Amino acid sequence: MKVHWIALDTPGRLGVSRRPEGGEALEAKLEHLHRGMVDQVVSLLQPEEAAAFGLAEEGTTAEKLGIGFYNFPVVDHGLPVDVAHYRRAAGAIHGRLQAGQAIVIHCNAGLGRAPSLAICALVAGGMNVDEAILRVGRARGRPVPETDAQYEFLKAFAAGEV
Repeated sequence: MKVHWIALDTPGRLGVSRRPEGGEALEAKLEHLHRGMVDQVVSLLQPEEAAAFGLAEEGTTAEKLGIGFYNFPVVDHGLPVDVAHYRRAAGAIHGRLQAGQAIVIHCNAGLGRAPSLAICALVAGGMNVDEAILRVGRARGRPVPETDAQYEFLKAFAAGEV
């Protein structure tokens, strides 16, 4: 599980990633994150998606290793249904970064949903949305987010329109 760390001016660290390998490899992948001093993993996979990838026990395994786990399911290539909850989650991530925690956000490929939530967390901390998009894209090594709808959502999120 390669983590793409975003350049930030916060005490904590924020990274985005594709999903970890599931099944028997899951515990080893999460143990690697734990050794890398990751405090929290945020998954944007839907329950059926997680099960299909062998990640149904990701939360239980993470917590067993001492890593916090939060699941905020969003449809692949989609947008969050509960925007108020998404805004709170982005604010909570920002707060954890300010407290010095290391957080990894993942989705399936690490191109749309995970970068979008990372961008929203940076915006929640006061960063300009264009700068947040550039920083996350630079870390990911490619333009993010994945879809035009996600891009429009980010702009509306930053403007307080959603």
